[in-house]
Amino acid sequence: MQTLITMYALIQYKDKYLILQRADNRSNPGYWNCVTGHVKEKESVEETAIREVKEETNLDGEITKTGEPFIHYNKDKRWVIFAYLVEVKDISNLKIDTNELQDYKWINKNDEMVSNYKGFEDTLKILEIL
Repeated sequence: MQTLITMYALIQYKDKYLILQRADNRSNPGYWNCVTGHVKEKESVEETAIREVKEETNLDGEITKTGEPFIHYNKDKRWVIFAYLVEVKDISNLKIDTNELQDYKWINKNDEMVSNYKGFEDTLKILEIL
């Protein structure tokens, strides 16, 4: 079984959270989740979180909370996932990477979208937001 190390970065602005919709040309097309990404060689998971937030949203943020790593199994892969809460203070430069994403929304933690997308909901739980 292949093991992959990945990261989820939940972006918070005031009392809202950014949820992103994957582009149709990506795996899991149309799925809504937080920023996700694979850890590059010689890069810390925290560095991955900040890099992926910038690449996918053009936002600069600071990690304010770290969740316990969790494991997700699918088919022949084991995903070790590290979750981070990344707080942003300015969203004026928000621009999603349309190669990876097709839409975004700012939602609160009680939005019905949360329970419709398990990965997003799990991230909120791991970060003790839910």
